Amino acid sequence: VGRVASRLCQELRLARPPVCRQAVQLFQGDVVAAWARSVLRPPEACGLLLGPGCGHWDILGAWNLSLPAAPKPPVRPPTPPPPGAPTARILFLTDLHWDRQYVPGSAAACPDPLCCRGALREGPGTAGFWGTYSKCDLPLHTIDALLAQLPNSTSHTSNSSRNGTGGFAAAYWT
Repeated sequence: VGRVASRLCQELRLARPPVCRQAVQLFQGDVVAAWARSVLRPPEACGLLLGPGCGHWDILGAWNLSLPAAPKPPVRPPTPPPPGAPTARILFLTDLHWDRQYVPGSAAACPDPLCCRGALREGPGTAGFWGTYSKCDLPLHTIDALLAQLPNSTSHTSNSSRNGTGGFAAAYWT
């Protein structure tokens, strides 16, 4: 499966050959496991992946979904908490993608799925020290700097809650 997928990726020019090989190596186990559990028949899977020349797949096909006969509950608008109700500070970090191979000064535009890697280059269009808005993930020192700026205490007193400098009751990192 891996050899076929890698060859197909290269023949369809989805990515450069080394990227095709690396992507297949990285994901082939997951893809095979998903296909083994799939309800799609082979022609449907082929049509989904490669288009109508290979098979037929219709997202609006024969779906059968039964809903319970119970009536929908009435809508109750939320009520705000009363003045003086306790509060908590929550930290929510999301989409902090770390690239172990990030190189400041490397090309920020490239034909690969992920750039800002490899040799240094001169001129505009290079990866910045803290990161670059392009096809790049973040260098570790950017994430370290972000976390270093956060309060390091999880306790909060009435003073710290009011001036916004206290710790967090919980942190979610997704």
